[in-house]
Amino acid sequence: MKKLIISIILILAFALSGCHFPGFQSDTAVDPEDAMATEISKILTGTPIQIEPSATTIIDVTSPTEEIVKTEVFEPAEPVEPEEPQLTPAPTHTPLPSPTATLASTDPALNLGDPDWVDTMNNGDGWPTGLDKYTAIKFENGFLKLTSSTGVDGWRVTWPTIANFYLEMTLQTPECEGSDQFGLMFRVPADSQAGKGYLFGISCDGRYSLRRWDGSVMHSLIGLTANDAVKKGPDAVNKLGVMARGANLALYINGQKVNEISDSTHLQGRFGVFVGGMNVNDLTVWVDQIRYWDDP
Repeated sequence: MKKLIISIILILAFALSGCHFPGFQSDTAVDPEDAMATEISKILTGTPIQIEPSATTIIDVTSPTEEIVKTEVFEPAEPVEPEEPQLTPAPTHTPLPSPTATLASTDPALNLGDPDWVDTMNNGDGWPTGLDKYTAIKFENGFLKLTSSTGVDGWRVTWPTIANFYLEMTLQTPECEGSDQFGLMFRVPADSQAGKGYLFGISCDGRYSLRRWDGSVMHSLIGLTANDAVKKGPDAVNKLGVMARGANLALYINGQKVNEISDSTHLQGRFGVFVGGMNVNDLTVWVDQIRYWDDP
């Protein structure tokens, strides 16, 4: 065995020392003995070549599966009109319509023809509006609405000044009790700042009265007097009228003459509406219309 190995080594030594591989040319001279010693060492030792494992783990990466999203296409629906909200109206006092029945045979309006002046209360033209110490006034839905702010009478007057006349007012109140009063004010002197005049009124319990205010004292010319001509209670519609000729004052309720008196303290002046009472808070009178005939 040793002889065989020695023979192989001698053959290799002869080959390396006598030739070179085609195309190979070394720039550096290699000692034949060193080269041969290296090759003999490898053969003798049979040292295996160990391959180090890669430090990086190779992972088989597959391409992600794409998620397919299914989109449904909807056809547009026919437009639907929104329903109107059903609102519950706040409770309010609705005034009764003005009386339209046949006039009483004693009603002066039957024979006077067309009035010289009419206010249907569609607006506040000719009236002082807003708040004062005693009343608040507003115009709404064809009504003058005068509200008492205290327990005493308060009023508002308009601008015409008349002397001899038939003056008529249609009114009602949505809420009243007992002796709460409201009505017509007339012959208010132009120089009195509405601080004087006559007050012809009715009460919620079916009475009427005539008073004269001199600016500091209220004089009772006719005390509260019950009369069937007065329509009682809340929402009752009444029509008050005054026929004034000089000192003579005739009083009418719903076309019926209820009294007559003579008083010459005031012979001309402006007119308006008053309200007053202590039984109902914010007592309000609703005036539908005022009109007059001049020199009837």
